[in-house]
Amino acid sequence: MALLFLSSCSTENDVTNDTELNAVYAKTSSKTDYMVILKSESIPDGFEAEMESIGATIKSTIPEIGVLVVSSSENVSNKISKKGNVRSVVPDLNVQWIEPSDFAPLASPLSIGSDEFYFDLLWGMDAIDAPEAWNTGQTGAGVRIAVLDSGMDGTHPDIAPNLNTGLSASFIEDEDWQVQPGSYFNHGTHVAGTIAAADNEIGVIGVAPNAEIIAVKVLSEFSGSGPFSSINAGIVYAADIEADVINMSLGATLNKNGKFYDEDGNFTDKIPSKYIQEIVHAQQRAINYAYRKGVTIVVSAGNGGENFDGNGSTIKLPASLNNVISVSATAPESWIENPLGDLDLPASYTDYGRSHVTVSAPGGDFDSPSDFWFYDMVLSASPGGWFFSAGTSMASPHVAGVAALIIGKNGGQMDPHEVTKQLTNTADNIDGNGASLYHGKGRVNAYRAVTE
Repeated sequence: MALLFLSSCSTENDVTNDTELNAVYAKTSSKTDYMVILKSESIPDGFEAEMESIGATIKSTIPEIGVLVVSSSENVSNKISKKGNVRSVVPDLNVQWIEPSDFAPLASPLSIGSDEFYFDLLWGMDAIDAPEAWNTGQTGAGVRIAVLDSGMDGTHPDIAPNLNTGLSASFIEDEDWQVQPGSYFNHGTHVAGTIAAADNEIGVIGVAPNAEIIAVKVLSEFSGSGPFSSINAGIVYAADIEADVINMSLGATLNKNGKFYDEDGNFTDKIPSKYIQEIVHAQQRAINYAYRKGVTIVVSAGNGGENFDGNGSTIKLPASLNNVISVSATAPESWIENPLGDLDLPASYTDYGRSHVTVSAPGGDFDSPSDFWFYDMVLSASPGGWFFSAGTSMASPHVAGVAALIIGKNGGQMDPHEVTKQLTNTADNIDGNGASLYHGKGRVNAYRAVTE
């Protein structure tokens, strides 16, 4: 992920024996956090007390999918794994889902976005025909979008009008969903701005400028890392508060052989492969829970420049899971010097593959030879102002916004399968006759999505 700050006038990374595991993941004490995954998607009466009686400390539970997080010694975790109603006990790995950062000619028609101060720089809105969609009266009103990310600046003038602070929540220990004050890049705020920055004549405008957004903090705002249990709990929470759309601009790459990148970006192969399978299973449970409750789930495809076709040993979470819309990134080249040029070039970093990508959307890039390369990135809100950034993290919220427009047009509730079908059926066929290596079913088109 590349960043540039605009004063106030994302590459996501990839992710055998028990004694080695404990040595690697032991913290300052002899206890480690584990996910206890039950065979059933519920927690039976008395099970938590039983865990505590054998020496495990219950840290959190996700009863909707039959998962507990416990702090225990390795001996105790082995005892838990032998119980008849337990499917598996795996380390609650803390991995880096987004990269931390220390950074600080108009083709669209007149529309409600035209009076936003930075509207002329939002080439992505032009690429997906968002202004044309707004001109039909569709702005995402009545739709609730949960942004599972690194928190949010709830005081930002582009975010505050559409943010439900009462429902916003954090699943990261000792961190509030409201990020620290200051002027800096915050991933969650930037993503939220692309989805639903308000129509208020300030800064930028989102794809669904009248949708409601909820901040669900599942990653640390300081490191971009978080445990798998936080992601899973955030998904379930978003479903339980009746979100219509979940956006997850985050990703971890795991290898079925047990290799992954930890929270510090260090590569390790000391995780038994069976643990990887169980971690994937637990997250798929959470996704399925939300999907069954009617939530459309939009995720970033990943920023590793990797082809996932025929790559059976590699898993990208959550993009490789069922019941999600996986989004690759597009970009122009030297846009500020050639505003009528192609806006649909595959971004240099985007993960791809016909089996991996559902649709593409503007994510921006930073490889232009132009001195003004940063204009090829995506501009959105961030604490203290507005930032340019690039990544599939920036592409996913464009699609989440279009999903909100579709749902809003259909009365505020819609089966996620139908939303996905409408997104893919109305996407612009960039190449590959609707089965493109880089674009999947095509690049999303907001106007077609609400008129066809």
